[in-house]
Amino acid sequence: MADIDPKLLMAGVVAVVAIAALVFALWPRGKSEAEEIDRRLGVDDRGKLDTSAEARRLVKSQSPTLVDTFKSMAPRIAAPLSDEEQSKLKQRLLAGGFRSETAPLVFLASKTVLGVVVAGITFFLTWKAHHRPLNVFGLTAGIGMGAFMLPNVWLSLAIGDRMKKIKKGLADALDLMVIMVESGLGMDAAIQRVGTEMNEAYPQLAEEFRICNAEINMGLKRSEALESLGNRTGIPEIRSLASTIVQAERFGTSVGKTLRAQSDMLRMKRQQAAEEAAAKTAVKLLIPLVLFIFPALMIVVGGPAMMGILESFSKVEK
Repeated sequence: MADIDPKLLMAGVVAVVAIAALVFALWPRGKSEAEEIDRRLGVDDRGKLDTSAEARRLVKSQSPTLVDTFKSMAPRIAAPLSDEEQSKLKQRLLAGGFRSETAPLVFLASKTVLGVVVAGITFFLTWKAHHRPLNVFGLTAGIGMGAFMLPNVWLSLAIGDRMKKIKKGLADALDLMVIMVESGLGMDAAIQRVGTEMNEAYPQLAEEFRICNAEINMGLKRSEALESLGNRTGIPEIRSLASTIVQAERFGTSVGKTLRAQSDMLRMKRQQAAEEAAAKTAVKLLIPLVLFIFPALMIVVGGPAMMGILESFSKVEK
């Protein structure tokens, strides 16, 4: 196999670094996760929500110049999607916590650019290595397609991680809402208070509650805001909670009792999930036991005995 041309390798590295720098520059970032959430929601240093700037801060990026430039470039780079596919992509990005206006454009462009660049680098490296043409095109197509699908895998992992974090704090948030509602606060005030108090422990869940409160302050009905909360997160427990609260208010039942019942149900589900995971542990341990521990144990225990038997047979033969 021929040596790889250093210039070609350096060109590939520079291309990858340039693409990574472009995506890093366009993606909205903050000093920390909690501070970025506060910035998008318009929370000042005292923890108060600035509802007058709420709609603008939820949809605008940090740099309008970069946004406008990327908008003009995106149709040439990103693959075109139908309205339904764009809506699904935006919903997935929202579930992953990416609310920037440029998030769909950056995501689509990253898929296309990453696939093309990785495929190009693979083609030149395999061609310079004097592989057969069939192998060159096969590796180029396979690795390029894998690189094209990598952003989808990354987004799925981000959505799953965010959903786990939201589910983890949902029961505690409901307990806090029960205390506030039973102490005399209204439902809107309870949602706002939960969004403020839970920011340190569960920033993702607090962000969703503050967005729900901002939608209510901007004139959206509480039932619609709660329904939007469930659809935005994609978590069945939150959808069930939203529908339960709406029904309790519609039929005049106690919201505090409803929230307490939901909290108890969530804790029971968490306990059942932990018991299920503990029950699966014994089955999962069979694989390392059979493949690694049992063979080593047989060698340690039966090895000396087998050596003794072999020595006895050798003496008998002599």
